[in-house]
Amino acid sequence: MTRYFSALLLLAISIFSTNISAQAQQRPDMYVVVFRADWCGPCKIVEPNLQAAMTTLRDPGLEVIVFDITTPASSERSAYQALDRNIVDHYNQWYGTTGFVALVDADTKRTLGCVNMMYSAQDMATHISNLKTYAIANQISPDTTCPAPNGAIG
Repeated sequence: MTRYFSALLLLAISIFSTNISAQAQQRPDMYVVVFRADWCGPCKIVEPNLQAAMTTLRDPGLEVIVFDITTPASSERSAYQALDRNIVDHYNQWYGTTGFVALVDADTKRTLGCVNMMYSAQDMATHISNLKTYAIANQISPDTTCPAPNGAIG
């Protein structure tokens, strides 16, 4: 009976530690937050370049989040995504502004920088990779590439 209990306990510990390990591995280092709308011209340049950059990077430490303001329903879904990840300030700060991607430290929730239609896919990949080093170190980035806050909400 003691052997059976010991084996069961070891199995339970193994499963528990595997679940914790899997959760830790799934947690992103940085959010790649796309601000878009169907009617946005610059989005038609940014989005394919970002897709190519993300394919190049293939980094599980990056989580792409899309804030889409095309319709009231998509805006509401986007607001819930912001709430789920505790980045509502970012959603509010740039609500209505589209055609760019904000790079946000998943731990500190600080904006590390942005990319826009002026970046090629390769430049985006390089910039995202560079800014991720700040996210991993929880450091403030000197990047100044983001649009000014819109001030419309909050």
